[in-house]
Amino acid sequence: MTNIDEAIDILRNELSKITSLRSSYAFSPEHAEFIQSTGLEISRIFGSDSLIGENFAEIVYQNTKGFVASAYNIEQKKAELNHKAYLTGLDMAEGILKSAISQIQRHGADRILTESRIKRGEGRVFISHGKKTQALIKVERFIRALGLEPVIVILGASEGLAVDDLVEKRMSESDCALILATSDDEIEGHKQPRPNVIHEIGMAQEKFKRKIIYLKENDCEFPSNVRPKVWENFTQGNMENAFEKISKELRAFGLI
Repeated sequence: MTNIDEAIDILRNELSKITSLRSSYAFSPEHAEFIQSTGLEISRIFGSDSLIGENFAEIVYQNTKGFVASAYNIEQKKAELNHKAYLTGLDMAEGILKSAISQIQRHGADRILTESRIKRGEGRVFISHGKKTQALIKVERFIRALGLEPVIVILGASEGLAVDDLVEKRMSESDCALILATSDDEIEGHKQPRPNVIHEIGMAQEKFKRKIIYLKENDCEFPSNVRPKVWENFTQGNMENAFEKISKELRAFGLI
């Protein structure tokens, strides 16, 4: 395939299937067809060993973690967790396909048959966050799907450092920052992010200047001493606009 418009049309067609798949279930006939056809098209367009193809193939559509439930509702709980994992998998597939389309639009069609133009292992995104939420999990997976490394302090080695020193060190090792402000604390009737997020905003602004992505949960508010920025709002259940914001900013930073 050498026609850029044809490649984009094919990927958009695969992308359009996701809406109807959300009302289906993992590995239904239509879902299995989507996995097979999309994987083959990605391989045909970007090459059999592309990072985009690898990320698409690694999507998990079923719950792989343990859970606690009483005997009478164990099957119901299992079904709920599997369906949640299925929808998260579809979110990942959607993000990968949107990224693939943007890569073709940005880099042209001359090399899309043989390789993905996403930089392998060259970008590290520091993620400032409060509680461990579904939004954090989705953002982490989306960053990985784009071929970059999410840097989450609590998931890495402490190296014997104090928290502030560790945060500073991880920032120094990263190429940009993503602020994930979630509604973790309630103060005088207002929901606010954790204090560490507010503190890390200042650190990130000093370190990265304009290379910062700002995401804010819908009902989250900031103290008056925090300077306003252009925030992209999201809910725990709908990260679509946030994913688009992430992709747009990372392209502007030259990381994808």
